[in-house]
Amino acid sequence: MKILIALTSALLLSLAAQGAGADIQFACEVESVQPGVPFTVGLHVLPQKNYHTYWKYPGIVGLPTSVEWKLPEGFHAGEISWPTPEIVDMSGHPAHGFRRELLLLVVITPPKKILTSTVTISGELAWMACHKECHPGFATRSIELPVNHTANPIYDRKWAAAIKRERAALPQECSLWKVSVESEADANPVVIRVKPSTGASKNPGQVYFFSEDGQITSEPAQRVHRQNDGSYLIRGTRSDFSPKGRTTLSGTLVASKGWAEGTPLPAFRVNPAYPSK
Repeated sequence: MKILIALTSALLLSLAAQGAGADIQFACEVESVQPGVPFTVGLHVLPQKNYHTYWKYPGIVGLPTSVEWKLPEGFHAGEISWPTPEIVDMSGHPAHGFRRELLLLVVITPPKKILTSTVTISGELAWMACHKECHPGFATRSIELPVNHTANPIYDRKWAAAIKRERAALPQECSLWKVSVESEADANPVVIRVKPSTGASKNPGQVYFFSEDGQITSEPAQRVHRQNDGSYLIRGTRSDFSPKGRTTLSGTLVASKGWAEGTPLPAFRVNPAYPSK
């Protein structure tokens, strides 16, 4: 707790340096909006050299990138689809984030009737970028798009392909490994078993579980032990701020050498249930 308070204080003291460390702009997969047809807007995150930004649950330190949308009447924005994170370092403390340039994808759904000839998609962005020190960033971004009443979408030449690649790389569910929670709800530590089935890699390398809702903290480090049957037991420390009473443990499992035999599969999403009492 003392470490978390000290790190939070350090972050607040850096407010004078707003915006340093990274820049975020909107990237849209289409050049125009069709009534009733969903489209994807990416938050294009471009960190400066040696800086990182943060995942949806940063761990012991950091703030996730967020957007507060300001959309035309009848438009709806979905949640951010988060890519696979990595372990990042902030002053010797591990956290969950991204060192790379990335696109955080959000699906926007327009109404079936649009009476204007153009629409403006706006949002207030907030993020944290860290290297040797941390810098929060705040910005309002917007894009204006014409309304297209034809049957065919018009894709953006620059961003449509990049958004497609980012979408294809998002962690999905996987049947090659059976994942179960061995500890009870709200218990500490949190114990996860990852057991292989047919087609699973015999040597996935280093294994790590990224907790999506903050049940497992990023420090101290997780302890991973391989069992005689080829399964892995992952023990993580429950966060002091863990939500209480959860019935499942959502997250992303990452393996440094991949989870599948002969096929790249660096990560997959899971949501195993806690054992019933």
